[in-house]
Amino acid sequence: MSNNGSNTTILQHPTTDTEISWLKLPEEENLPKEVQAIFHNLRDRYGFVHNFFRGFALNPEHLLRWFQYYNSVMNTPGQLSSRERELIAVVVSAEVHCECCVVTHQAQLREVVGDPVLADLVALNYHRANLSQTEQALLDFAVKITRDSYEMSPQDLKPLRELGLTDEAILEAGEIAAQFNFTKRLTKAFGWLANPEYHQLYR
Repeated sequence: MSNNGSNTTILQHPTTDTEISWLKLPEEENLPKEVQAIFHNLRDRYGFVHNFFRGFALNPEHLLRWFQYYNSVMNTPGQLSSRERELIAVVVSAEVHCECCVVTHQAQLREVVGDPVLADLVALNYHRANLSQTEQALLDFAVKITRDSYEMSPQDLKPLRELGLTDEAILEAGEIAAQFNFTKRLTKAFGWLANPEYHQLYR
């Protein structure tokens, strides 16, 4: 990244392994077949493999366990809609300044809502986006988990319950927020950058 003396941060496209990960990247042909299958599915859907997966594959067993959990909270039927899940993903990623996750899940949100302007607004300031009262409350909750979890009390659940969310839905929201706090710390610790292709997906 470079600043060029302005307030605008320019994300450079990673071109080498060391620009994708500060750790070594494993050779794909040496990875377990289950990991190779994930890479194959990513290429079928997007045309490339997310750099997070390439970096995390250095410990393939942990990648597989994480992916099973991630896929469960983000992609399988649950209490929250796909839109609500991706809203949480984008806002938490923005709150923790994780460029990799923001870029990736802005693209996912664009796919879900079909509105690139909304996805951009949510990443910049979700309070100014045209969201429902329930969505605003979910995002406030996710931000507090991220920023001030040590201050949380039963009162933080009250607005969600008053809007009709079940305890199961509230737990799901908390899991998604916590999951993106986890992935942020890995991406920051090891320099895993988003693939540049994500910037143009679903626009």
